[in-house]
Amino acid sequence: MTIGKEPAMDGMQRRDDSPTGSRFGHRPVLHAVLGRQILDAHLRNRHQLLDAGPIELHTVEAAEARLLIRAMAAAAQADGGLDEKERQRIASVIRASALDEEERGRMEERIGEPHCLEELIRQVDTPRLASRVYAVSLAVVDKSAAVNQAYLRYLALRLGLPADLVVRLNRQMGLRL
Repeated sequence: MTIGKEPAMDGMQRRDDSPTGSRFGHRPVLHAVLGRQILDAHLRNRHQLLDAGPIELHTVEAAEARLLIRAMAAAAQADGGLDEKERQRIASVIRASALDEEERGRMEERIGEPHCLEELIRQVDTPRLASRVYAVSLAVVDKSAAVNQAYLRYLALRLGLPADLVVRLNRQMGLRL
């Protein structure tokens, strides 16, 4: 045996130790394919990084904020009443919204009033707004109550939301329907 040389491998090929070689049994093509799949998945989901949370209303226009707050109140009342926890959630969203003080006061007073769901749905004119209405409704209700789950299914149907979007929003908010 010669010093400085590796022993013969008797019929086996020597493995390539280069970073792009097949040291781990992978080919560079496999890495390229996996990299492309990761990039594609990121680009499909980049809106999650760009969109504010569903109940962050400080950056939306006043008309949209009013609609979303009314949608939250309607969802909270779907089980027959508005409990204190739901009232506090909605009030905190109102206080953090871009509405002026007078409008905030009016909205807080009107939380307990019943809201016509059909009227709210008629005001939803874009798919983005439809998903926001569903998301804020989901954020405010007790997700374990069967009546609230039925309301959310009905709301998603009336808003015309795609099933995959509903599943994704439910998972983001911790609900499995």
